[in-house]
Amino acid sequence: MNVEKPVFIQIMEMVENEIIRSRYKVDDIIISTTEISKLLSVNPTTAVKAVSILTDQGILYKKRGIGMCVADGAREKIIARRKEQFFGETIPSMFSEADTLGISDEELIKIVKEHKHD
Repeated sequence: MNVEKPVFIQIMEMVENEIIRSRYKVDDIIISTTEISKLLSVNPTTAVKAVSILTDQGILYKKRGIGMCVADGAREKIIARRKEQFFGETIPSMFSEADTLGISDEELIKIVKEHKHD
């Protein structure tokens, strides 16, 4: 786990990544909060908080007696939100830091292209 982010957010991102990668598809049952807490050695309440937020966001839904499942359209919602964050926060921050460091646009483009092909 990363100390820079709250644990519940990291758990949310892990579940979202599994959905984005299609390891969890619509109506699939995700790992239980008990299993999450044991696997990651975190407080069960933390796992419950992460799953609850994903449920509130319409990413997961509860199937009575079975567990938490991936909601229809979850993958698209996650990708849309993350793209918005990427283009609205990550990219502007990267350009700002590049300007501070005196990195030219050409150098930045070259570096992006090199890393894209790794």
